[in-house]
Amino acid sequence: MRVSVIIPAYNEEKFLPSLIKSLRNQSMKAFEIIIVDNNSTDTTYTLAKKLADKAYKCKEQGISPARNYGAKKAKGDILAFIDADCIASRDWIKSITVGFKDNRISAMSGLVLYDHQTMAKRIFINTLYTIGFFIGKFMTMMNIPILVAPNIAVKRKVFNDVGGFDKVIGEDVHLAKKLGKLKNIKTKMDIGMRIECSARRIEKVGILKIAFIWLRASMKKISSDNYTLHDKL
Repeated sequence: MRVSVIIPAYNEEKFLPSLIKSLRNQSMKAFEIIIVDNNSTDTTYTLAKKLADKAYKCKEQGISPARNYGAKKAKGDILAFIDADCIASRDWIKSITVGFKDNRISAMSGLVLYDHQTMAKRIFINTLYTIGFFIGKFMTMMNIPILVAPNIAVKRKVFNDVGGFDKVIGEDVHLAKKLGKLKNIKTKMDIGMRIECSARRIEKVGILKIAFIWLRASMKKISSDNYTLHDKL
């Protein structure tokens, strides 16, 4: 089973090297690592060409178009999406590969943690996200599709069948909803599929406002071409 890792990137020269290092040091290697530069104004694309197996430019602005562009270029059976400001745990690819050995599974997500500057904030926020993970895991056991960006893996055929990510805020929620409309679809939350991401956007906006935005976006589609979900609300 071949796993293509797809990384959308907009001005991520600071974070890309750490992410790629974590992907190159996996206990099980990816089939390919793809970085999609999305109109960056820094050296992201130059770095991408050096660090990734494949580097592309996507002119249509937005994290969803960038992910979808990478998916079209990917050759793997499984499309694994991770954001450029994250670090994958050593068994991230292995957890994805093992998870999809169960033929019933169409898509997976894992635990997402954040690297806040203060220990108190790190413990508080990551406790909330860990609780959210286990709630999501329970929901998937009830056959309710749950996906959590920036940590998603999905079968290539299923991804294509639903038309990929929509260009909206809460694109992960809406992808899960589209999967739920298909027959015999099952998602999985796997704690071994763990990543740690930059907390810069949470620190800028605040966890309560982000929770409100995502709740609102999950109920109706809100168009977005941004990487920071709060910019147009």
